Amino acid sequence: MPIFENVRLALTSLRANKLRALLTMLGIIIGISAVIAIITVGDSLSGSLAEEMSGFGARNVTLSVVQKDDPFAFGSFEDSEDLDKALESYEYKDPSAGDRITDAMLQEYQKKFADQLQALAVNESFGSISVVSGRHKASGQLMGVSPGQQTLDKMTLLAGRFVTDADSANHRAVAVVSDRFVTQYFGNKTTPEGALGKSFKTDVSGIPLRLYIVGVYEYKPPAGQTVTRNLDTNIYIPVGSGFQLLQRDSGYQTVTLQSREDVNNQIFMDRTREFFNSFYSHNPNFTVSVSSLDDIVKSMNKMTQSVKLGISAIAAISLLVGGIGVMNIMMVSVTERTREIGIRMALGAKGRVILFQFIVEAIIICLIGGLIGVILGVGLGSAGAMMMHYPVKPSLTAALVAVLFSMAIGVFFGYYPAKRAARLDPIDALRYE
Repeated sequence: MPIFENVRLALTSLRANKLRALLTMLGIIIGISAVIAIITVGDSLSGSLAEEMSGFGARNVTLSVVQKDDPFAFGSFEDSEDLDKALESYEYKDPSAGDRITDAMLQEYQKKFADQLQALAVNESFGSISVVSGRHKASGQLMGVSPGQQTLDKMTLLAGRFVTDADSANHRAVAVVSDRFVTQYFGNKTTPEGALGKSFKTDVSGIPLRLYIVGVYEYKPPAGQTVTRNLDTNIYIPVGSGFQLLQRDSGYQTVTLQSREDVNNQIFMDRTREFFNSFYSHNPNFTVSVSSLDDIVKSMNKMTQSVKLGISAIAAISLLVGGIGVMNIMMVSVTERTREIGIRMALGAKGRVILFQFIVEAIIICLIGGLIGVILGVGLGSAGAMMMHYPVKPSLTAALVAVLFSMAIGVFFGYYPAKRAARLDPIDALRYE
């Protein structure tokens, strides 16, 4: 019998028992839809994370001065007991000026890695500041930075310029502020261009400071952040000026690098680690750790994949229940159609024809259930992703695998009832009432 005839017979049988067929498919529908929904939400989360990290610069490499016995920087623990022991013996020490990364190290590094380095930036937080002008008030984080920070942050200047090496070397009291800072401090009376050259006074740890605005940048809030009226933004000053004006020790605890696009980032990180560790080989307490956003993205994606697999495995149990339901209903169908089977055999139908007919019917049941489950799963997953403000990214691969898997369930659980039908004795089948 042609396959299309078997499909027609299967659909006719399903139409004759619509409610029974729907209840049979229910386990398949629930299992497939749950798995697809979980994968859709997980892929949307991973995609959103990757896009956000890319916006920050996935090729960015961070150098940090850390203690050699820091369990979080270098520890690898098999269980919580080992971590607890490491934490008990760990005592935080603030790196002194002699332990920090120096300008001399960075200058030597830039010369050696000039063909691999896209940008280098140092930043030092000098704390929060607040400024008042009449009835207007503004606040922000005072950050000492180098010129490379503009490249790393993909900063758009609306007016003026960014800080320069000359500003830092000559200890100029200049600042680059955000457009929101201009609105908060000057009100709506001053534009970004109008703010250039104007100054503001503040106080940092008891030290009075007057800064002159040389640039205004466009503030871009991170995805999902609610912009409030009194939002704090970064106020950038030359890092050298910050050390001098605020009487701080020079040297950097954190440095950010960015490799060129044609450079292997992992090799770049390994060579960077070797370079800076050579300066700390005789330091008993501190060394330099090297990490990248790309590593963080990969680690979080790996964790997300593990969670997706775990939850999907639990949801897939309903597929097993659905498969058993398919087997049960096919056994009932064989019993109900015993006389029909006997007539077909008496007319010359072979056992393999009967076998194939009932396997096709089981596949059709699971295939329809799988398709309904995919549609429902994509809908639920998309709704969940939108509610969490993630870009919707349904997985076509997962949908295709789900449909094929549902067909495989039909073959697996439909084989035994079909085999039983094929082995019926025609005489006994014809006498069955």
